[in-house]
Amino acid sequence: MTKEQVKEKTPLRLYVDDVTTEKLTAVLADGGGKAAIVSAEGGIFDMLSGIYSKNVNIDVMLKGHSGDSIRVDRIGRNSESIMNPALTVLLTVQPNVLSGMMQNGTFRGRGLTARFLYCMPRSIVGNRRYRTEPIPANVARQYDLLIRNLLEEEQGEIPEEITLTPEADEILEAFSYEVESKLKTEYADMADWAGKLVGAVLRIAGVLCRASVYLSNGFLESAEPLVVDETTMANAIKIGRYYTEHSAAAFSLMGADALVKQSEYMLDAICKSGLTKFTRRDIMRLCRSFKTADEVQPVLNHLTEYGYIAPKTSDVQSGKGRPTGQAYLVNPYLYEKVS
Repeated sequence: MTKEQVKEKTPLRLYVDDVTTEKLTAVLADGGGKAAIVSAEGGIFDMLSGIYSKNVNIDVMLKGHSGDSIRVDRIGRNSESIMNPALTVLLTVQPNVLSGMMQNGTFRGRGLTARFLYCMPRSIVGNRRYRTEPIPANVARQYDLLIRNLLEEEQGEIPEEITLTPEADEILEAFSYEVESKLKTEYADMADWAGKLVGAVLRIAGVLCRASVYLSNGFLESAEPLVVDETTMANAIKIGRYYTEHSAAAFSLMGADALVKQSEYMLDAICKSGLTKFTRRDIMRLCRSFKTADEVQPVLNHLTEYGYIAPKTSDVQSGKGRPTGQAYLVNPYLYEKVS
């Protein structure tokens, strides 16, 4: 075995807090593709928005959620390749941090805000008590054993598959149709988040399934394969509905309503001008309230998602000079509706 084939072993890090995106990639690589960000503050969003650089860099967060491979080859840094990243993020932040997330159009436009599960607990300020009941000792003990049990599992070369029973698959399918039917109505203001809800529920079901068995000396007590049954899937869907209610509150706080208003403003300007085709530059000339491309793009993405406009793919740049940029076609039905 050559020196190049030997990989240096590094201590396992369960989580990080104040970390740059470059260092986070390195932590993922050293941890076999697994890492977690656990923080009581929202400093990570300052890092992502480019507080130490001029560029917004959120690729590691996006790929860490979806499991897409990460490959980094840059001058001055060792090459890093992470085939199946899995990034966990747990943040307990103030509401103003959530509100600030939407001030960066890239976060919403590229789907970063759609990847979180939000919990907005009711404030008890003004009703807090000096003395409170402690967490029951048996509950704390069982929770500690469960978390340790999950963390101590040794992963083999091939990940273990978790499958669904036909009954679990059936109720998940029914839930998916329920969610899909609401994406243009009840969930329209947070369709980007709701579009990932079924996948989130499936992940929750997997966690519940694994948490239901005990790991003893590196082996599961039961040799049976992990299978999500109907009850486990129903519990996962119940948790998904909980997050849906809280996410609606979070997106309202974060400016989802503002995105809808901006979309209506842009559509009104398009219809009044009679446009059938336009570029982002045209829209910025027409709608003077948009000062930068980062402000315009999330609105264009939103209108595209709901079919009001569509990217024109047949444009070919000819001649010299600066490219004209992506062109968009206006749905003719808009003018039929107006008339």
